[in-house]
Amino acid sequence: MSLDLKHFNSFTNDIIVVDGFWGGGKSVVTSLIGSMTGVEKKKVEHVYEYVCIAHAAGKMDTDAATAFLKIYADLSQYNNLIGREVNLRWADDSGIRNNPGSLAYLARLFHPGGDKVADLISSKNLALLIASHELLSVSSILYESYGQRLKLVEVVRHPIHLFNNVRDYTATFERAREFTLSFEVDGVKVPWFARTWADEFVASSVADRALLSVARMQTEMIKAIASINASQQPLLVLSFENTVLKPQNTLTELEIFLGRQTTRRTKRVLKSQKLPRTQISAGKATSRFSFTTSSSSSEEDIYKSVAKEIADTGSTNAIREFKSAISEYNLRWPSQLTDLESIWA
Repeated sequence: MSLDLKHFNSFTNDIIVVDGFWGGGKSVVTSLIGSMTGVEKKKVEHVYEYVCIAHAAGKMDTDAATAFLKIYADLSQYNNLIGREVNLRWADDSGIRNNPGSLAYLARLFHPGGDKVADLISSKNLALLIASHELLSVSSILYESYGQRLKLVEVVRHPIHLFNNVRDYTATFERAREFTLSFEVDGVKVPWFARTWADEFVASSVADRALLSVARMQTEMIKAIASINASQQPLLVLSFENTVLKPQNTLTELEIFLGRQTTRRTKRVLKSQKLPRTQISAGKATSRFSFTTSSSSSEEDIYKSVAKEIADTGSTNAIREFKSAISEYNLRWPSQLTDLESIWA
């Protein structure tokens, strides 16, 4: 007899997933959301990515994936409420220094726990906040598992500001401390998102791997957005450029989408994240791969500098595909960077 795995008595609280590219600006949006009413501190837990990727690749049955995602989200939120797994690392983006209300999380270390905590999570709708990496294209199992509990926020960023981050990421992809789920092709480690063009990834230079990764992941993301919108499932798309230049507009969108309000802690987050900005990338780095620039630099100078790097290191075909991705991005999410596209014309 074959039995399906199932998680019983699941919580009913919201599960907020903030997704986007590596270096796409998720930390700004998660910090804003984390300051809103009834939202727990953000977590970066790769297990959600692993399950979605494995399921999409046909490596995990739907019942197993669904049961695992449900039970893990509930366990993670329970641990939040009783002070387990509090990240005390001072510099981490998910550490207590970079999360509003950090003293409350320390006080929970003395909480006795118990069934009342589970009841509180659902009755107060205390939202679990998760940051993920480029999960949208394999997110169908998340919607199947969580239904209307899921509030998925996709953060998009201009390709020109993603290049350096993704290039540095792919350049060190073979290191032991890289935990992205991957495939093996002729002994070469290939990231899961390059599965359909694995041979090309293996044969490409570091610069071309970055250019093609940004362009093709953006294409898959746009396809996923269209599919999710067509099925009328909860999804909010925010551009990084508009978020940092006009954060109040983003906060209004988040309040409507999440059904939550800003608090006095939101003002502290705005100050910490240097919002609003006059220069898009003049924020704080959250990792050694973060793309940050001086506020004294002009957007045109930054654009020209990155464009020159790409022209000097990328192949003709990869650059052509990357430019096409820029044009598509500018059409969908116009910003101060849109008019600078003519620099490469």
